Amino acid sequence: MKTKFLLLGFCHLFVIGILSFVILSSPAHALSLNIDPSNINVILKPGETKDGEILVQNLGGSKIGIKAYTEDWIYSSDGSKVFMRSGSSVYSCSSWIKLDPEKFDLSSKESKKVKYTITSPGNASGGHVSVIFFESVINSIEGIAVSGRIGAIIYQNTEGDIKRSGEIKEFSVQASEEGQPINIKISFNNNGNSHIFAKPSIKILDGGKTAFETQAMNMNTLPGDTKVSTITIKQPLKEGNYKAQVELKYDDKTLKSQSDFTIKKSIQK
Repeated sequence: MKTKFLLLGFCHLFVIGILSFVILSSPAHALSLNIDPSNINVILKPGETKDGEILVQNLGGSKIGIKAYTEDWIYSSDGSKVFMRSGSSVYSCSSWIKLDPEKFDLSSKESKKVKYTITSPGNASGGHVSVIFFESVINSIEGIAVSGRIGAIIYQNTEGDIKRSGEIKEFSVQASEEGQPINIKISFNNNGNSHIFAKPSIKILDGGKTAFETQAMNMNTLPGDTKVSTITIKQPLKEGNYKAQVELKYDDKTLKSQSDFTIKKSIQK
């Protein structure tokens, strides 16, 4: 998967980039960088070493200097990634990663392969994560510095010691009047030792027949995380008794839960 960013800059602009983004300003100060891949999954035995490469491309019109380094990350409550200093997280594998080269220049339209080497400690267990950032700076003749960084997310698992398990802690429906939106709350807890990407699907049953169904956004978690999502369903429902069902799928597992709710008759004022 390729990832690209474009910065059109102001003085001392600094942006973290995992997905594509654009900031508008003078094209003379354009900074455009692409990496491939942007997500890396590695399975390592304790004590094992594996190598790989990340292609870094300068798509802009100016020569840039690039610095490569690692950081940790965790999920915030809204599901976005929060980046922090290497070694800050208990699930960090940043210190296991060596990069070559760590600093280099790229002329306009030039590309370079950066080698990463990941060595798992002899006592490694479970899953770990990191991010390899590529930070770039371009200096214009007017003295304006435009900078940005783009990252490749690392997911590491220890062969023979991966326990992906989770549970639905809560599944509830906020009842409402007929014709009004309803809110469904899902709480998922990752009680395993590796990351989980859980895919929720929801059905609303009316007397055993499907009245509505939808797919919700992934509930991504690291070990110990509890992810809470609220899904608003705007499909109008008539007065009556209903049953909501959820299926959370990850790997080859499916978690299920259900909740009964009642839609009240609308009161006209």
